Amino acid sequence: MIKNILLAEDDRGTALLVKTQLEAKGYWVHTAANGIEALKVLSAKHIDLIITDVVMPQMDGVDLYQAVKEKPQTADIPIIIVTDKAIFKESFKSLGVSNFVEKTTDIKNLLDKIISIESSADQAKKYPKILISGSHSHVVEQMVNALKGMKYLAITARGSSELMSKALEMTPHAIVLDVLFQDNVSTPELIRSLRCFNYLKKAKIITYAYFPEELGMGVDAIKSVEEMMDICTQAGADQYIGRFNQSFFLERLAALGI
Repeated sequence: MIKNILLAEDDRGTALLVKTQLEAKGYWVHTAANGIEALKVLSAKHIDLIITDVVMPQMDGVDLYQAVKEKPQTADIPIIIVTDKAIFKESFKSLGVSNFVEKTTDIKNLLDKIISIESSADQAKKYPKILISGSHSHVVEQMVNALKGMKYLAITARGSSELMSKALEMTPHAIVLDVLFQDNVSTPELIRSLRCFNYLKKAKIITYAYFPEELGMGVDAIKSVEEMMDICTQAGADQYIGRFNQSFFLERLAALGI
């Protein structure tokens, strides 16, 4: 439940107006005039949600966002970016941000966004999030179908860029990847990139391999998969499950505590 909100806004009039309207709705609002002040509040108070302007003195909204997400103790706090400039939205989207509201004195959209985040958080608590990606869409679909009716929330990503963006945005409990991922980024590189973020280090990374069963696999192909499996493990993968098997897949998720 969202109760304590941190508002980072350098314009005192705007900050007071938003604070007053949010507190009238039952929220408790702490204010900061820049990113540095916001980090001080975060170190002293329990905060459920951060609302930040982009352009602020001393530390802007981009630096504040990165500082919050780099620390494990604050990484899971949702952040709303207040801006009406497309260029700022694109900058934040590259970091995986999707929560934006237009800068205005009417906080209706802001309240709607807060309610939406709260609803998503409640759903995430009920259902562990599994982010799945691979080179063969029918295998990914089989995994998603295996999770239907279970206690999981399955999300798919088509390529490395989309996977990284969704991972940063949703902080999944598990990420499932093809060891022979066919993209501009190899699976080991992708795993290393994911592990660079503190708030993704807790996510379990599960790798698998796909090859047409009717064609079988030669000695060289098997060796190639085994080598890639080892490299992925060294890069930070937690579990290799081989060829997808529904019952074994679900069993591994349970064994990993997901």
